[in-house]
Amino acid sequence: MTLDFTKVEGLGNDFVLIDLRDLQSPPTVEALREWAPKICNRRRGVGADGILVVTAHEHARAQMLVVNHDGSRPEMCGNGLRCVAQYVATTSNEDFEVATDAGLLRCWMHMHTHQQGEVEIDMGPATHQGIVELGSCPTYPFHKVSIGNPHAITFVSGTDNLTSLATNHGPTVEHDPEFPQRTNVEFARVKHVGSTTRIELAVWERGCGLTQACGTGACATAFAAVHAGLAEPERDIDVQLPGGSLRIRVPRSGEHGVRMTGPARQVFRGSLSI
Repeated sequence: MTLDFTKVEGLGNDFVLIDLRDLQSPPTVEALREWAPKICNRRRGVGADGILVVTAHEHARAQMLVVNHDGSRPEMCGNGLRCVAQYVATTSNEDFEVATDAGLLRCWMHMHTHQQGEVEIDMGPATHQGIVELGSCPTYPFHKVSIGNPHAITFVSGTDNLTSLATNHGPTVEHDPEFPQRTNVEFARVKHVGSTTRIELAVWERGCGLTQACGTGACATAFAAVHAGLAEPERDIDVQLPGGSLRIRVPRSGEHGVRMTGPARQVFRGSLSI
């Protein structure tokens, strides 16, 4: 089988996007899960953090399914959703919904071209599920937050390197018994520069490991910062990840969705022999 794909990325979080909408005999998601480690291998495959599967949907512009590079299926991927929205969009200043495992999510296109654009997404409401101390990382208390997928977030007040913390502690926190479905892990530092709140963030992503960027991680961390009184609601929060920055806006009411704005880009197209 030969399968066409588009390599896409958002802030360095990169994916192999496979559009199944017009295929007569498309592969199953289970088959793509089986193939994912080979497709995403950076030396012997295309190389990616995961696979984005685009299918048709009756009530949305398209449907997005996500497969991590280890074959696992996360509930949601913010950077991936921006890439899918850019891929299926036709013009700037249009809005539409994309169906995800977390429900129908509305996307707004800004500065859209055929290959890149800036995408704003209503990621849906986030929920704070308490603060826990973990045996796998007893030095730091973690905020448990869900935004369609699970996150464990800790705020670091010292000068410790966030990437080193995520690399050293992310794997054990991901598999801590507190999280039976495993979790994404965020190490964050909040700074206030004038009227701007900035959050430096390193993410150990469930099923992927250390990543250049994580859209849901940025949203969950900004939400936790507002919950902890470290940031203000209804104001843009600049979340700085190794791959670049995302603008996050947390609503005052928990009934409304967290807004995420950031870039998405198509890198190249190719075909796979499966």
